[in-house]
Parts: sequence; C-alpha cells; structure tokens
Amino acid sequence: MKSEKKPDKYTQELEEKIFDLSLKIKNKSNEFNTAIEINSKILSKLTHNLKNPVGVIFSFSEMMLEDLEGYSHEKLEKHLQIIKNSATFSLALLDTISKYTRIQSPNFVLKSQRINYTELLSTLINELELESSKKNIDMVVKLPKNDIFLTVDGAEITQALTAILKNALRYSNENSIITITVSELENIVETTITDQGIGISETDLPNIFEEFYVVNTYSADKQKCVGLGLAIARKIAELHNGKISAKSALNKGTRFKLSLPKN
Repeated sequence: MKSEKKPDKYTQELEEKIFDLSLKIKNKSNEFNTAIEINSKILSKLTHNLKNPVGVIFSFSEMMLEDLEGYSHEKLEKHLQIIKNSATFSLALLDTISKYTRIQSPNFVLKSQRINYTELLSTLINELELESSKKNIDMVVKLPKNDIFLTVDGAEITQALTAILKNALRYSNENSIITITVSELENIVETTITDQGIGISETDLPNIFEEFYVVNTYSADKQKCVGLGLAIARKIAELHNGKISAKSALNKGTRFKLSLPKN
C-alpha cells in the first residue's frame, strides 16, 4: 500500500514551489523592465544622434535638386562629400547600436573556441596601420616570445580590442606613440594599451565605460563620438569573465588594460 503524504507536508512543499515560482517571475519581470529601460534609452539616443546627419542629407539633396544645372563641378563634389560623410556616420551609428543591443540580449551566447591570441592581436594592429599613419602615430607592440592561446570568442574579442585601440588613436596627438603590451601571468593574460593623448580627467574617468557617456563629443579630426565603443568593450570582457580598466590624467595620456582568464 502506497504511503500518502501528510497534509501539512504537502502544503509546505506546495508553498515552497509557489515561492520559487514567484521569485522566477519577479526576476523575469526585472529583466523585462531593464530591457524596456535600455531600449527606451537606445531609441532616444539613436533619434537624437540621427536627427542632425539625416537633416544634413535631406537639406543638401534638396539644394542640389533645386539648382542642379547651376552647380559647378567643385561645388557638386563638395556637397556630395558632405552627404557621404553624414551617411557614413549614420550607418556607423546604426551598426554600433546593433552590436550593443546584440550583446545585451539575455539570449546572446559566445562562440568560444581555442585561438592564437597573439596572432589575432597582430592582425588587428596591421589592419589599423593606415588609420595610425594618417596621424603619424607609431604603434609599438610588445609580445611574449611564445604564442598565447585562449578559449574566447575571437570576433567579440576583436571588437573589444578595436574599440580600445580606435579610442586611443582618436584622442592621441599626431607624431606620438601607442604601446601595446601583452603579459602572460599565472591565471590571466593582460593586454595594456598606452597612448600619449589628451588624457581623461579624474571626474570623467569613472564614467567612461558607461553607455553613451562622452567626454569629448568630437575628436581633433572632427570625428563624432557617441559613447558606445568602450561600453561594448567592457560588456565583452565581462562575458568572458574578464575585466577592463583605465588609468589616465589630463594631457598625460591614457592606459587601458584588458584582462582575460586563461581558462
């Protein structure tokens, strides 16, 4: 004969299940509210940052269509370049927003595999040589003698490193040096990127990894910054159980450090 559970024990188990379920519902509700808040913030920032370049594209297109026959070749080329620059910024902004929302999704999963980290970094630096040469910036690379292999999502780590390096290039002075050093410690691999740029104040430094936080809206070469690159880099580091930090002083350059676990 099967033993029957006592009513009080059955009630206790039922209460525990209801409590667990209520906690799960509450957590999902919090996640949902956070997602709504983030999406609302993204939409607001997207609208704000797209309004001007789209307006420029519309205005110059309208001028050209109204007086196309009166346009000289030089004037036409100048206005088309303005349209192209505005369109390029708009597309880059949409691409950055897409990357940010993708890694913020609760369903996002890293595609980790064993890669040659030193090779990945060397390839990336070579790809940025043209950009660094425009400002005559020398990128000095200091790597260990032996290759370092890590189990990471190569595409995402490349994205994080690109954000840090481009930030260094953006705010570095002409004819300066950016030093990239990779150190292999017992349990982690540290990548340090040091520039000789304009630096960051003590007030701004704690906030530079926050979404849409901008210290300088425009760099010296008039390139606009929307404040998502470093936020994306930090999120990617955290997804790999790593971290990213920065030290800086005004007019004395900035040092970023990306730490990734070996295992």
